[in-house]
Amino acid sequence: MQLDLVVEIYFDMRNLPKENLLTIEKMKSGRLCLNLNSYTEWEDFPEYAKKLANKLDANINSKIDSIDIRIWELKIKNEIVRLVFDDFPMLISLESTSKEGDILLSDIKTKLEREVNNTF
Repeated sequence: MQLDLVVEIYFDMRNLPKENLLTIEKMKSGRLCLNLNSYTEWEDFPEYAKKLANKLDANINSKIDSIDIRIWELKIKNEIVRLVFDDFPMLISLESTSKEGDILLSDIKTKLEREVNNTF
C-alpha cells in the first residue's frame, strides 16, 4: 500500500469519530458502502481517487463531477463499485452495485484495516 494513502486513512481514523471511518453501512438501495475518508478536499479528490484505484488494482471506468458530488465508477475484480465524494457531509466512500460488490467491499475493508494497523 502506498504509505501516503495509509497515512491519510490513519490520521482520519485518529482525528474523527472512529465509527464513521472504514465502516460498512447499508444504503437505501440495500447495497453496502464503505466509508473511507472525511477530510480530503474537493480539489484533492482526483489524486486520492487515483491512489486508491492504483492500490485496489482498479480501472477508472467513468467520472461524473457535479457541484456537490463526484462519482467515479471503478472496476475491481470484474465488479463495478462507485467511488463517491460527497461535499456535505464531506465523505469519500466506496458504494457497491451488486451482491458480489458487497462481498468485495468487505474484503477491501479488511485489507485496508490490516495495512493501517501494520503500518502504525
